[in-house]
Amino acid sequence: MAKRSIQFIQPQRSRQLTDLADRAKISLSRYAGIDVDYDAIGLQMLDEWIERHLQQFPNPSAEILLVWGAFLGEAFRHRHEGQWGIDSTGPHNRVGVICPREGRSPLFADVMDQVGRRIREGMNESLAFYYTIKGIEITSH
Repeated sequence: MAKRSIQFIQPQRSRQLTDLADRAKISLSRYAGIDVDYDAIGLQMLDEWIERHLQQFPNPSAEILLVWGAFLGEAFRHRHEGQWGIDSTGPHNRVGVICPREGRSPLFADVMDQVGRRIREGMNESLAFYYTIKGIEITSH
């Protein structure tokens, strides 16, 4: 069995991701016409925004994927007291959020991978649904 190598990222990089998420939050609030927060409702709005974006631009840029992933990651950080981290288990480093779990090892929410799945598979891989399911895994005993 391969040993997992998950580490917290540097504070400066973490701030950059948080800043990207904050910019996404402002844009998403403008898009929605209401104040959006880092929660399931905000992620439902993000899912809708992604759907509309993909209709115009079926191959979103790496920058926009990072912005969407940053928003999803901040939702985990806010709700589950997570921290940005990198999982270097596989052939590529994966950026996500390390969420503590009471009495168990932390859960790595692979937010950037989930954004990629959301793009490829559509609403079957909803970010709001992923957030809800992972939240259950984080909080269940």
